[in-house]
Amino acid sequence: MDCAPRVSDLVRQLRAFHGYRTLWLDEQRRAVLHAEPEEELEALGYRYVATLMQPGPEELAEALGRAGVRSVPAEASTPGLAWPVGSEPASI
Repeated sequence: MDCAPRVSDLVRQLRAFHGYRTLWLDEQRRAVLHAEPEEELEALGYRYVATLMQPGPEELAEALGRAGVRSVPAEASTPGLAWPVGSEPASI
């Protein structure tokens, strides 16, 4: 992937949700997005990454790594620099 997600940015986004969120990889747009766990996005061309509840940076980086997604570690993330993430599939 050319666009490496910033772990701290995604951790911050996921903390806004009180339940589980499922992470999906959009390989065509080189983006990671999150959705409600009951939303199945494989038929739309997304690849499942993990289902997590308010993960910390280490847990999130490990889940992304298992899926083959190269990410920028939390300590290297720069606040304010976003990476392509949508909270709903229709937002991309």
